[in-house]
Amino acid sequence: MSSAVLEGPWNSGPGPQQRLQIRTGDRGCAVVVHVEGEIDYTTADLLRERVRTAAEPLTPPRVVLDFDRVTFCDSSGLGTLVSMWKTARAAGGDLLVARPPGIFRRILERTGLERHITMTPTLDQALTLLTPHPRGAPGRHSAFTRSSMASRKDGS
Repeated sequence: MSSAVLEGPWNSGPGPQQRLQIRTGDRGCAVVVHVEGEIDYTTADLLRERVRTAAEPLTPPRVVLDFDRVTFCDSSGLGTLVSMWKTARAAGGDLLVARPPGIFRRILERTGLERHITMTPTLDQALTLLTPHPRGAPGRHSAFTRSSMASRKDGS
């Protein structure tokens, strides 16, 4: 019996760092993580590590994931997103998704994750939600977040 190497996309092509580009930037009250490419089982750990490293200096961690250029996300990517969100919340911080592509937004909506992970149509709105407010001031769960995403769906 001879053995053969299976040919196909699963064992060839660009590696994780070529398929997922990540840039981070400090925006005062939060770190913004710009993500471009595919989030899947081969790149999810890279994303998790880069977000963890970028958020480490912040107490509490406040992270905005800019998903404007995300082209694909599988269940491993969703699991990583939930894990990062839970980690930020457990440390008294938060993690938001800004500018999610339509397909990604629909995945979060259909899985019910949009009830937990806030999405905003712009980076500025995400940063506004993460800006610390004086005690008693309106919190991050304001009505404009849901209506903003609804208006984006309608194209307005």
